Amino acid sequence: MGRITIDMTIRAPVATVFAYVDDYRNTTKYMKDLVKWQPTGKVTHGKGAKFGVGMKAGPTTLTSVVDITTWSENKAIGWHSNEGFRQIGMWVFKPKGDTTQVTFDMEYEFGGGIAGKLLGRAAEPIVRSNLQRSVETLKRNTEKFSGQKPAAKPGPKATTKSATKATSSSTRSTTKAATKPAAQSGSKARNSSRNA
Repeated sequence: MGRITIDMTIRAPVATVFAYVDDYRNTTKYMKDLVKWQPTGKVTHGKGAKFGVGMKAGPTTLTSVVDITTWSENKAIGWHSNEGFRQIGMWVFKPKGDTTQVTFDMEYEFGGGIAGKLLGRAAEPIVRSNLQRSVETLKRNTEKFSGQKPAAKPGPKATTKSATKATSSSTRSTTKAATKPAAQSGSKARNSSRNA
């Protein structure tokens, strides 16, 4: 069985990184060559959730079904396959101030016998490279997500908010501008009647 461990520090709070990994809809966004990570039942996260998995390996797609066997909020998410491509994996999250130390650990096996061992040896550098790039993509995605403040959101949202603010402030200023002259005219009229 091959084993790969990757450690990385992410400049984002542990709750942000954990929530991003815990949301199955994000998995194919950062895991390189993972084409499928879909719930097989109604449970979509936490211990007991099951996912159908598809991972490209050259011209073929390796498939498996994995069970989430470890789930501890902001600490760890672990799984193992119960059919198909054999894998046992774990994400571990450790807070370090405003950053998160992430460890991705995976054991895998391409099959039994000599053919499986040869395939495993040949594939290990590719698998390692893909997993390294996956953790780097996770880092970029969560740091970008974590660094956003309401004014710095991506284009469409910022445009929508800006347009809304501009409309409401121009409405307010129009209303105030219309009200003030009327009030001033009234006071001028009172002053001129007093002067007369």
